[in-house]
Amino acid sequence: MKAVIMAGGKGTRLRPLTSNTPKPMVPLLDRPVMAYTIELLKKYGITDIAVTVQYLPEVIRQYFGDGSDYGVRLHYVEEEYPLGTAGSVKNAEDFLDETFLVISGDALTDFNLGKAVAYHREKQAVATLVLTQVENPLEFGVIMTDEAGEIIRFLEKPCWGEVFSDTVNTGIYVLEPEVFRYFDHGKPFDFSKDLFPLLMKDKRSLYGYVAEGYWSDIGNLLQYRQAQFDMLDLKVEVNVTGREIAPQVWVGEGVRIDPNVTLTGPAFIGRHSVIEAGVSLNGYTVVGESSRIARSASLERSVLWKSNFIDQNAEIKGGTLCNKVVVRSGAIVSEEAVVGDGCHIGVKSFVQPGIKIFPGKTVESHTTLNHSLIWGERVTNQLFGQLGVKGICNVEMTTNFASRLALAYGTILPVDTTIGISHDETPFTAIIADSFASSMHASGIHTFPFGAVTTPVSRHAAYHLDCVGGIHIRMLPGEEDNQLVIEFLDPSGLPISKDMERKIENAYFQDDSRLIAVSEVGKRKDCPDVRKLYQEHLLELAGSNTKGYTVVLEYHYPNLGSIIPVLADSLGWRIIQLNQVTKTPSELASWVKSAGADLGLQLDENGRLAVLVTDEGEIVREEMLIVLLVMIRLLNSDVTTLHVPVNAPNIIETLASKYGKQVIRTKADLRSIMAGCQDRGFYVYGDGLYTLIHMLRIMKARQMPLSQMIGAIPEFALLREQVDCPWTEKGSVMRFLMEQTKGEQVELIDGIKIIHDEGWTLILPDSEEPVFQVFANGVNEQTAKQLASTYTSMIENYRRRATV
Repeated sequence: MKAVIMAGGKGTRLRPLTSNTPKPMVPLLDRPVMAYTIELLKKYGITDIAVTVQYLPEVIRQYFGDGSDYGVRLHYVEEEYPLGTAGSVKNAEDFLDETFLVISGDALTDFNLGKAVAYHREKQAVATLVLTQVENPLEFGVIMTDEAGEIIRFLEKPCWGEVFSDTVNTGIYVLEPEVFRYFDHGKPFDFSKDLFPLLMKDKRSLYGYVAEGYWSDIGNLLQYRQAQFDMLDLKVEVNVTGREIAPQVWVGEGVRIDPNVTLTGPAFIGRHSVIEAGVSLNGYTVVGESSRIARSASLERSVLWKSNFIDQNAEIKGGTLCNKVVVRSGAIVSEEAVVGDGCHIGVKSFVQPGIKIFPGKTVESHTTLNHSLIWGERVTNQLFGQLGVKGICNVEMTTNFASRLALAYGTILPVDTTIGISHDETPFTAIIADSFASSMHASGIHTFPFGAVTTPVSRHAAYHLDCVGGIHIRMLPGEEDNQLVIEFLDPSGLPISKDMERKIENAYFQDDSRLIAVSEVGKRKDCPDVRKLYQEHLLELAGSNTKGYTVVLEYHYPNLGSIIPVLADSLGWRIIQLNQVTKTPSELASWVKSAGADLGLQLDENGRLAVLVTDEGEIVREEMLIVLLVMIRLLNSDVTTLHVPVNAPNIIETLASKYGKQVIRTKADLRSIMAGCQDRGFYVYGDGLYTLIHMLRIMKARQMPLSQMIGAIPEFALLREQVDCPWTEKGSVMRFLMEQTKGEQVELIDGIKIIHDEGWTLILPDSEEPVFQVFANGVNEQTAKQLASTYTSMIENYRRRATV
């Protein structure tokens, strides 16, 4: 016997699940619903099967192929335009030369098809409709039969006043080929609305067989979720893949579950998924293959498709997530919310119940979403943030992404030029660097493999090796969700300009790539030891003016271990190196005092000065450290002009005036800050070793310990606060602030800076997050707090009024 699977449905009522996926391919416990249909047919000996396809047909063809993996033979019949249920089946008329069965590829059932076929033959029917009894028949075709089972009346999708039975049409039919005589090829024709009324009018034998068992047409989003919960509850006889590790808890191959996970059945976890410590998977949870659930996340009565990332402390409470969805830390997806393919739910955002988010959308951090996102809302065309391009490893930052980004970058650089590529010591960044290099070569760009170094070393090498640019790839310190950043450098080693960022973004989103001749393909070029070059230039810079100092040093990057001992030996320092178990600032201060050291430093994973301790064991606070770095530049006789970020304290102008130097305020981004302090490829901002050498040189020249240098800086207070604000409201808030500050002294270098007699306040829209950064500088902490509070309250009150 043969069968036809109708698999042309768009599944409009299931959107956004079916935005990129035909309804027969919507997964149930990690397998397409149509797979269960094929297995049911095979169970009853039906292995020669036609499949009618129309919406996204290649998705179905590519997955099932010829059916051999399922032990059946599949023959595809494609509709060029919708022909109705009967019209689509007529396309397979030549194949259907005997009694055949018609079944939907997007419904779930375990009916005994053998009994239905036997009934059909017993009644010698031309058509038998398989029926079932339901509680609510309004969405189905209601059928009435006589005592012999012959159909005497039916009605498509009645209202309650028209309901005369609870027995409905399941869309499963056993038919004789002669039914094709009743309608023409290529014309829309429906079984229920057209063919069956004709057969009744012609007094042909039309029977209804009431089947026992489970059936769901998965007609809406609630039924889609419920079908899987019914599978987990064993209400439907189907093959659930994976091992049952506990009652009604199935896991696929390669699944890793931390021992400290709370797992309550029924549940299903697809193959190669990772469930981290502290996660709560409560009842009726389905996790698709290759997904990762990070620490302390919580899922309950939720369905996840494949390759999803649920960040730490995120909650999915009765939601449905399609493929490759990222839910960031602290976010909540509520009951009956549905999130389409490739969406990004931001940090601590809240998706309210019942919301639908269509594919590719972004819900910004700290946002409450109370309406569905369908068209054109926040599909970002921005890649770059404050540090470069960053994302979560193997979720957003993949080898494919790196290759595509490199092709975009390579397209805007001249052919036959060279960039440097470096990375930190983690294996994953090395893999990303290799992918990046390959695509640069394909764009006609050569690469210098700088190897595993810090960003300061990479900046220095890009400057001295005459590169047109550079790339440094590193893990972000302190990021528990394994975030990676790709830093782009210009020929001077500076972060690239905003204009260059926009060119790369445009090329990336337009999928631009350069077609070059084979002879123009870039090469991996031999490169000098960039660490040694950096070390030699540091020694030249230091000269003999830093001997005799004792430094307590802690660092976390093994690569620095090959540089620091050489510097110490050559410059006559006594280094007390702490072990690589991270010390707190107070522990570092204790070591400095007990050792009688001149200072103590903690360098982070990228060689940046993270903590500074004076000879008296005082921890230098962050805002004072900024002033100290400027003071180091002030005391350098070669410097006449200082470039200082707009958010640095006013005390800098006082100090500069004392030493006869000029201050130029810049934007607060890293490139603007660094541009005015370049020193032969070295930069005081971000380079801890360069800063240390300069500090010791000044201390030696002035015969002044670090504590006295800091003591010479007048007291000041600099505070920083943050105010949440959706991206869509940032512009109106800035307009409001401009209106409110009319008549006051205002600077617009970067954000809005209001000058007061007692200090200043800076309101700066954050370039990466939906927040405002509010800086306040005053003569003391109380003044700074008052200034900050005035403007944070102003923003919050305006937003409250605007949303009423």
